[in-house]
Order: sequence, then structure tokens, then C-alpha cells
Amino acid sequence: MRRELFWDRDLNRVDPETEIERAINFGGFDYIAEVQKKHGLEKFIAVLMKNRNLSKKAVNYWCLKLGLDRKR
Repeated sequence: MRRELFWDRDLNRVDPETEIERAINFGGFDYIAEVQKKHGLEKFIAVLMKNRNLSKKAVNYWCLKLGLDRKR
């Protein structure tokens, strides 16, 4: 887990949704791969599709990359 992304949280209490959200918004490709491996692609996609705190650019990129339609 990248400490610099969770400066406002206790690292022992970061839930998977928050970790995935911050990885999508602020993490690089290596960290995103680590988070996907840690929490699974299904959980990553669930957060990507439902979370409203994500960057539109990041969401659009990952939806294109994964072949997803967020509008559904």
C-alpha cells in the first residue's frame, strides 16, 4: 500500500473500496496492478462502475481498457 495516498487514514483501517478508488485516481499502473491482484478484478470493476468519486478520465480509460460500458 502506498502511504502517500493514505496520509489521512490509518493504514490498518483502509477498506478495499477506498484503496481501489485512490489507486484509480492517483496510482500508477504498477500500483493499480498490485491492487487488482490484491482485491481481484471483479472488485476493481465493481468500484469502477459504482464509485462516484473517481476521475472521469480515469474511469473512461479503464472502461475502454477493460471493454466496459459504465452507462449500463
